[in-house]
Amino acid sequence: MQLLTFFSLLQRLRRTPLRAWATLELTVREAAAVYIFSFLFSASLGVVRQVMLNARFGLGPEAAAYYAAVRLPDTLAVLIAGGTLTNALLPVLLRVASRDGDPSAHRLVNSTLTLLLVVVIPLTLGIALAMPWFVSTLLAPGFDSPLQALTTNLARLMLLDVLLLVVEAGLIAVLMSRNQVLLPALAIGLRNVTVIAGVGVAFLVPEVGIYGPAVGLVVDTLVQIAVLVPGLRQRNFRPQIVWQPHDRDLWLVGRLLWPNALGGVSNSAGGIVDTAFVSLTKLTAAVGALANAWLLIGLPVRLLGVAVGQAALPRLAHLSNRGDLRAMRREVRRIMLVVSSASILTMFVLISLGRPVIQVLFERGAFDSAAAALTTQLLALYAIGLPAYVLTEVAARALVARYDTLTAMLANMLQLVLRIVLLTILIEPLGPSAIPIAHVISSLVETIMLLLVLGVRTRG
Repeated sequence: MQLLTFFSLLQRLRRTPLRAWATLELTVREAAAVYIFSFLFSASLGVVRQVMLNARFGLGPEAAAYYAAVRLPDTLAVLIAGGTLTNALLPVLLRVASRDGDPSAHRLVNSTLTLLLVVVIPLTLGIALAMPWFVSTLLAPGFDSPLQALTTNLARLMLLDVLLLVVEAGLIAVLMSRNQVLLPALAIGLRNVTVIAGVGVAFLVPEVGIYGPAVGLVVDTLVQIAVLVPGLRQRNFRPQIVWQPHDRDLWLVGRLLWPNALGGVSNSAGGIVDTAFVSLTKLTAAVGALANAWLLIGLPVRLLGVAVGQAALPRLAHLSNRGDLRAMRREVRRIMLVVSSASILTMFVLISLGRPVIQVLFERGAFDSAAAALTTQLLALYAIGLPAYVLTEVAARALVARYDTLTAMLANMLQLVLRIVLLTILIEPLGPSAIPIAHVISSLVETIMLLLVLGVRTRG
């Protein structure tokens, strides 16, 4: 179905002047198809990136430092940027644009970005100063001193990416508020291009080492922002410093942002928890194996959960704003039926074919058969929870459309607490396998909670 929709969209693009593509408004099905193909392309580049990282660094100390270092910037990005900010802005932008027109909506975006950057810049500097303590005490207490020092340097470099992600998230919301998703989808599709280039530099100039992909990670977001510029110019959006801290619409964005952000942080902080516990096993290779396994799980999660849920969000928000809860409920059920069926099928494929896939993709260079075996074991355990991961993404976005981000926050916090409890019990007897087992059990509890509340929120 999505393939037919995509080809239908291609025909529509052929009839549309090239300069109008940036502001072309898409239907929910067209947007979903575009997002799915952009996530698929991005994930393909992610696999290429991972193949090159594994071939160059294997599951050795440099790789472990890289995977550990990215955890804190990722968590901060979830707190104040990325989909969290876009999702909080989108419903309010739709309301403001409908009520007061595009200039007021653009002013709201600039006001939001101004306030966030005023907060984020000193916060980032403070975190950079405290990074050695954070790495040695919380993130990777099981690493030796040289490895902790490398992790600290990489994490400080990656913090620059957080500032750029704040800006990108606000700009994406401007386009998505009009269902103009081609450029945001293209930006998603181009992720990992400069990271791949950074690994390539590390191959050509060995002295660059793991700093090659780390620098590439920061440049990656600059490329994504550049992709959005043509669409923003055609929408007459101009970035400006707008200081309106008492604006009611800004406060509404904040009301949606903080629980969504804290919920996302609870989810992302799970990565920090995983890294801390796996470092205690003294098996450095397990850090990279977890990253490889989650990469393969992340592809269907992004395709079936994030892409479809994000594409449906404007439509669900529109139905919610006009009070048509019956239609919203039907739309949510239809989406969930499709994505859950596909995720169950994908789960069985990953469990049964995980080993040959890992051998074909990763087993070369510094990535040996032992690394492949460990990654396969962790992948199979993670895959059991795939339907829950996908439904969580869709349910959380449906709740955002109902102006409810508090439920997702509470569910994520519950998931994190349960995960820590399970890891405390399981890490010693099960070793690295405890990480995916705890993740699956806690994610299932989170999904059930979200679905129950969503059922109540969409009653007509």
